[in-house]
Amino acid sequence: MAQLDFQAFDKHLRAFDFQRLFLDVLGWNRPATGRDWQSDQAGDTAYSHRTVAELGGVVAIQVVVQGGWPDEATRLKVWRHVAHNHAENLLIFTNQQAHASQSQWYWVKRDKHPTTGKPRLTSRRHDYFKGQPVDLFASKLQAMVVELSELDTAGRLPVLEAARRIQAALDVQATTTKFFKAYEQQHLALLQHIDGIDNDRDKRWYASVLLNRLMFVWFLQKKLFLDGGNADYLRTKLAESQQRGANRFFGEFLKALFFESFAKPEADRSAAARSLTGQIPYLNGGLFLPHKLEQDAQHANRVGTTLRVADAAFEGIFQLFASYSWHLDDTPGGAADEINPDVLGYIFEKYINQKAFGAYYTRPEITGYLAERSIHKLILERIHQPAIPELGLKEVKFDSVPDLLAKMDAQTALRLVNQVLPSITILDPAVGSGAFLVAALKCLINVYYAVVGRAEMGASSELKNWLASIQKNHPSVGYYIKRSIVTDNLYGVDIMEEASEIAKLRLFLSMVASVREVAHLEPLPNIDFNILPGNSLVGLMRVDAAMFDAKSNGMTQMSLFSDVRARPYAQLLADKNRLLDSFRHNAEQFGQSVNLHALREQIDNEMRDANAVMNEMLRDEFEKAGIKYEQATWDAAANDVGKPKKRAIGREDIEAQTPFHWGYVFDDIMQRRGGFDVILANPPWEGFKPQAKEYFAPFSEKISKKNMPIQEFEAEQARLLKDKDIRAGWLAYQSRFPHMSAYFRSAAEYKYQSAQVGGKRTGSDINLYKLFTERCFALLRDGGHCGIVIPNGIYKDLGATGLRNMLFDHTQVDTMISLSNEKFIFEEVHHSFGLLFLNFVKGGRTQSLRATFRINPREAISADGFTSFVENPDNFIEFSAALISAMNAETRSVLEFRSATDVSIANKMLAFPALGEKREGIWNLKLTNEFHMANDGKTGIFKKELGLDRLPLFTGRMFNQFEVTAEHSGFWIDEAAGRRALLGRTPDTGQPMDYQNYRWLHRRIARSTDTRTLIATIAPPMVFTEVNSTTIKVSESGMNAVEQCYWCAVANSFVLDWLLRQSVASTLNMFYLYQLPVPRLPSSDKRCLSIAQRAARLICVDPVYDGLARDVGLKSHKDGAASATDRAQLRAELDGLVAHLYGLDEDEFAHILKTFPLVPDAVKVDAHNAFRRAAKGSLA
Repeated sequence: MAQLDFQAFDKHLRAFDFQRLFLDVLGWNRPATGRDWQSDQAGDTAYSHRTVAELGGVVAIQVVVQGGWPDEATRLKVWRHVAHNHAENLLIFTNQQAHASQSQWYWVKRDKHPTTGKPRLTSRRHDYFKGQPVDLFASKLQAMVVELSELDTAGRLPVLEAARRIQAALDVQATTTKFFKAYEQQHLALLQHIDGIDNDRDKRWYASVLLNRLMFVWFLQKKLFLDGGNADYLRTKLAESQQRGANRFFGEFLKALFFESFAKPEADRSAAARSLTGQIPYLNGGLFLPHKLEQDAQHANRVGTTLRVADAAFEGIFQLFASYSWHLDDTPGGAADEINPDVLGYIFEKYINQKAFGAYYTRPEITGYLAERSIHKLILERIHQPAIPELGLKEVKFDSVPDLLAKMDAQTALRLVNQVLPSITILDPAVGSGAFLVAALKCLINVYYAVVGRAEMGASSELKNWLASIQKNHPSVGYYIKRSIVTDNLYGVDIMEEASEIAKLRLFLSMVASVREVAHLEPLPNIDFNILPGNSLVGLMRVDAAMFDAKSNGMTQMSLFSDVRARPYAQLLADKNRLLDSFRHNAEQFGQSVNLHALREQIDNEMRDANAVMNEMLRDEFEKAGIKYEQATWDAAANDVGKPKKRAIGREDIEAQTPFHWGYVFDDIMQRRGGFDVILANPPWEGFKPQAKEYFAPFSEKISKKNMPIQEFEAEQARLLKDKDIRAGWLAYQSRFPHMSAYFRSAAEYKYQSAQVGGKRTGSDINLYKLFTERCFALLRDGGHCGIVIPNGIYKDLGATGLRNMLFDHTQVDTMISLSNEKFIFEEVHHSFGLLFLNFVKGGRTQSLRATFRINPREAISADGFTSFVENPDNFIEFSAALISAMNAETRSVLEFRSATDVSIANKMLAFPALGEKREGIWNLKLTNEFHMANDGKTGIFKKELGLDRLPLFTGRMFNQFEVTAEHSGFWIDEAAGRRALLGRTPDTGQPMDYQNYRWLHRRIARSTDTRTLIATIAPPMVFTEVNSTTIKVSESGMNAVEQCYWCAVANSFVLDWLLRQSVASTLNMFYLYQLPVPRLPSSDKRCLSIAQRAARLICVDPVYDGLARDVGLKSHKDGAASATDRAQLRAELDGLVAHLYGLDEDEFAHILKTFPLVPDAVKVDAHNAFRRAAKGSLA
């Protein structure tokens, strides 16, 4: 694909000269007609337009709407009017014909609605305001560039290709997969050349540090910022170094480049460094302070002495780098061999972080959406001002940020840049590579630049003065604004120190992207204390000063804590904040003479002393909760892990968690402001428990293979544990979890990790995503916004009930987007995984929410289609929180509705009581599991041969809806042994038991994507069941044979199956059934008997069911329906009758039938026709 002539693009776009832009830069054709301005009318909307360019039947038209900036309805109205004459068009709305200052590029995508199949229109909009960064917009239009060689003999491009180009330009993603694979190889090769780091993990870490620095420098050299514009600077310097001698590049040249030339003003550099590196801009010591791995015990730099890297490593690295085009722009887009700074995030999440912590690379489409959704809403809230009629002041309110930027007056613009934007605090508590912070930076910079554009137009003297003051002191306005955002708005924490390093690098690269000339490059800010390593889940949220002072005074070991003890907490905070302010703003406040290394050490010492006291305060919390450290032990006699040895929690146990004390580090935000304004996160999704396979995999190639049988794994684990070092490591690994699990279960700050459902406590399994969700809630101020990516189990799993209570009762849930990962939005996550993109506001209660659910693999959304999907309002529905509670007031599981029709159907069905709701005077379903293959199998109760007095184990494979299959489980149980197991401590007096009766049961393993989900029948008497064939307690349920057959028919109906499929994923646990609304008709009801007898005819086709047949009014199994035709008719009639029980109309029933794509059409047609017959009363 051709490349943009950026200078020409910059020139014409800034001038709003769209004709020159399309003809000279984008390669479109001159239009044959319509080049002059013309007036037109779209209904009651007057507008003027002119044709800018044409390409293969697609026209680009500039439009000015009379009466002010158009809203979305007006834009679409104009588009429809234009489309009558130009089916494919790109509209460019501007605020005026000449000297325009704002524009919106508007293209409408035509496709079909995924549910209804009806044609739909989806608009794509990209705003450009005078003064905004041109480079962000340029990459989006890269796909519109046309080379002459691509045109046909008539100098045209086919219309479909031209339309495709527009779509690609407005929705395109860069790929870094190929580069990543090559990077992985170079990372492994680099490890072999590092000498002076013995620890394997530290060596891998340092290899990443070095590669990231080199990528940063490579970007700079491609910007022509190094040594007079040398675009091949690093390879040139490698060659020069090799001429001076072997293996001197790292210890001589890179040492000088990193720690002198980049870290010091030119006047402070040694003559040797200047000679080695040439003309290099001073970037800032904060980025180029020696890494801890580059320092010895005395903090002396050991690069080139005891830490060495051979030249051969760099030859391979530079060869890889040189094979790609490098563009300093975080915006997706460009050629196939183009690398942008997003590759840093991709590499970190995919290669370094994911393997250890279950973190995954978050694509820019996702981070951008969640960031804009949260930040834009916050900006609109803060810019809003109510009307004051007494003073003649009108209400200041805008529907969207684009609306704000288009319509704001000078006073509003000044409020934005002086009050609203600088005060916003944005946090990612699992920052990873900084993807969300980069997205937040882009979101804020676009708003700032709209104000810059207004100031350049001379909107008011105050705005002009604001811009002039920046221009007077800073050569690049864009760089200054980005630096202000990075310093004042963005914060991040991650448990991996590598993550914080890469996050800072990405932010720095985003800043450098704003600078066009090296002379305009100012020193980078010091954000070491904005982006920090630490455990976000462990630490004091707020620090009680009196408790701190008391603990500090009572601590011993004076040599370590004397400085802390001498000052009260308030003084410690003041000193820490004063030093931090000096560190962050040294370049602008102190020039270039500050010894950052010494200042950084002073801050570290301050924080280390304060942390020691706060860690002790945290240890006290463990002690008050009665939590002990449980040291795993080895039982030599049993050759297995023994009983843990308990002891009191020590300070070293707390320090091992690397606690992050929010109330101290970010005291102004947490304690004065009440929390962060915006939190954006994609936290780890791992369960918090020992993972044996993950631990032992590095020691055995056998374990690394997927789907390893448990018996093979246990044998290999036993072999590995014979090695004393592996065994010691395994015991230490296991010891890390019990005390922390106890803390997470008992700490008041994690009270929503569990809840009471049916008198039982839920949420026993601890998952990091659940902990982070509650942590984000706690870190927000009241009214703060959160955008988070988590598994979609949070809105339906029983164990997440407490979190749903938190979300619905204490936040306002804004949007839920639930998607299947079938098309790998997250590359390393299993394709069947369910993803949730959630936005909420802290405070208040959720009254209604906006949601979309695409969890069926056949409707999966790809990464490329994510933006277009979430921007289309037709893909969303809105429903009330009351509807959620009506389904199950205790669990509040969210049903996965697809349309307004779904909501209407659900409301009708939910008029009936849930099965789990106990009712007097009518039957109540009581479910049970009798045997468990894994647990009970250890007792030897399951027999593999038929024998005297042995009864079959009736499992899920042995039945379908209304019928028993020819398959067998292959297991039997001695009746006496089965009775003993089921009775437990109750004496066996020969009392009747449920296994001796006909019993309703269903398959527990069932997927919403299968042909049918709820599969039930009536089991014959004298069988035992197991966990995957869940049955009922007949006597406790109070159900007679008629009522059981009736319930079997309702359970197997399309209607109830449809409702169940809105929430179940792959396992049909009891709580899913208990929350189903069912008309509990008694056997005395004629409707119940009519349905039950039809169901019995389907079930009773074998002599074993003669008793059941008689109980429901049939003579014997001979009255059963054996032929396929009769069975199909009965099933259709049952589906029609059940739909009428729920009060559904014909359209609603037809809608339900369409949601079963794997069911043959003939079956659905029969059911539909039966519904019609039932409506006429012809089904008795």
